[in-house]
Amino acid sequence: MQFDGAVVCDASVLASIAFGDPHSEDARALARLRRLFAPSLLRYELAHIAVRRSMTPGDDSGRVLQAFAAGLRVPVRLVEPSWQHVFELARTHRLSAYDASYLQVALALRVPLATLDSRLAQVADGLGIGARPHPA
Repeated sequence: MQFDGAVVCDASVLASIAFGDPHSEDARALARLRRLFAPSLLRYELAHIAVRRSMTPGDDSGRVLQAFAAGLRVPVRLVEPSWQHVFELARTHRLSAYDASYLQVALALRVPLATLDSRLAQVADGLGIGARPHPA
């Protein structure tokens, strides 16, 4: 099954959009006009990023909480990965199980993987599933 106009987006893309990071325009270009999918751990990772940011000196925890809530409202269809394949991908490509789960979902759905993580992007490109920015 293939999902045209879809992309698996990882936490780096969603967090960049939600928190308005310097790379947020790159992240928006990767996700623009696409149906978004992600493994079920996406929201846990987004929460972890928000907690870390809220503890950073000088970062306004109220603003972080608002950005986190906005990130949770982005329509992303969560997909449970095949954990056996996550294990195999992580070992083969020397990735964390977290990163391998995004890769596994993209491979299973036959859609590109959008990430701002250079190592994960390199592996996705090597497998022919690296996302390219969608024109504005």
